[in-house]
Amino acid sequence: MSGLISVGVILLIFAVGFVLELRGLWPDRTPAALSFVVVKAAAPCLALTSITERFSRELLHDSPVLLLISLLHILAQFVLAKALSRALRLQAGRKTIFEVTFAFSNVIFIGLPINQIVFGDAGVPFLFAYYIVILAAFWSFGVAQISAAAPVRTGNGSAAPKAGAPTKPARRGVSLANIFNPGFIGVVAGAALVQAGIKLPVVLDLALGYLADLTVPLSLLVIGANLTAFAKGFPRIAADEITILIGKFLLSPLIMIGLLYAFGVKGLPFWVFLLSSTMPCHMQTSILANDYEVEPAYASRLVGLSTLISVVTIPACVALIHLFWS
Repeated sequence: MSGLISVGVILLIFAVGFVLELRGLWPDRTPAALSFVVVKAAAPCLALTSITERFSRELLHDSPVLLLISLLHILAQFVLAKALSRALRLQAGRKTIFEVTFAFSNVIFIGLPINQIVFGDAGVPFLFAYYIVILAAFWSFGVAQISAAAPVRTGNGSAAPKAGAPTKPARRGVSLANIFNPGFIGVVAGAALVQAGIKLPVVLDLALGYLADLTVPLSLLVIGANLTAFAKGFPRIAADEITILIGKFLLSPLIMIGLLYAFGVKGLPFWVFLLSSTMPCHMQTSILANDYEVEPAYASRLVGLSTLISVVTIPACVALIHLFWS
């Protein structure tokens, strides 16, 4: 039930952002401003506090196999996404969003409460062993991919012109600045604090916590606002969108099962990882897409659609786990 409540919360906050944008009830470019706050401040604080509050040096040191499985799972999904995007003949920004969305899932805001209700607090450390790899990979590799697909901007904010009437906008390309972005710095800082056994001062810890708490609601409002692109009707679901849903709710758990069996993982870690691999699209993909102006409506649609479908797939997955887990 907790997982369904989480999905319901997401959809309701989507609706608030949708209505505000559709009726013009907030100032122009508010979604862009909120995206900036999330990417540059709130999400990095969430990355740092998630690690410092949930991890210990022992967990970091004792989870090499689980961390490796998490990394291999992401890599396998991204390689598969590259092959599928080529087969679907996706181009430019849409191709990038498809690949990043295919590879990364929402393992915390939806995954955490679901894991807690199914496995209790005993499953949380294993969930975070999976989450820390996704967190680090998303805020380094994932951000680099999306930022590389962003149009080059001039000083006045418009796309940089190119001679000869180009058919595609110029792209930024990957740089160290793309990789060492605020989100990834938050991950590294959190892991360093845990490794060093350093506790943050109470005032700083509280301030970071309040900023971190902004991440989810602001993200959902922006995604809801971007979904107004489909206000005139729900268009036919395209082949690439169907492929994303198949990837999230079928291929991802199958890949995870293969990896877990290959490394001999059994018991509670097996089921926590399996359930976590069935989560919908990572909502921060939509925020980054909005911030970098790379197909934000498409990214929001994928997040919203997969979250809506998860209302059915999550209970089904939990029922199967209860059936086979002894």
